[in-house]
Amino acid sequence: MEAFEPERSEVRIPRAALDALAVALSVRTAAMRTWPDGIEWMYALGSWDEPHVEVALMPGGEEVWLRMSTDRSSVAVWTIEQWGEFAGGLPGATPPA
Repeated sequence: MEAFEPERSEVRIPRAALDALAVALSVRTAAMRTWPDGIEWMYALGSWDEPHVEVALMPGGEEVWLRMSTDRSSVAVWTIEQWGEFAGGLPGATPPA
């Protein structure tokens, strides 16, 4: 299987889509789908039929990829530190060890 290398670019994620993901993560209602390339993408449960943000933790745990369901060819890359800052600020988040 050939590795997927997305176009790393600026991805416009509407605030509502990011907020929906944040809510889903904070109450642990994120769903996952595995793409044919083996990457597991998380998204807010119940949002599949509308534009939504998708997030994947890359192997090695050093990068998190974000994309919009409306343009899956463009991916924003966050460092694990950026992701930790975002996820750590959610209600109910546990502090890092």
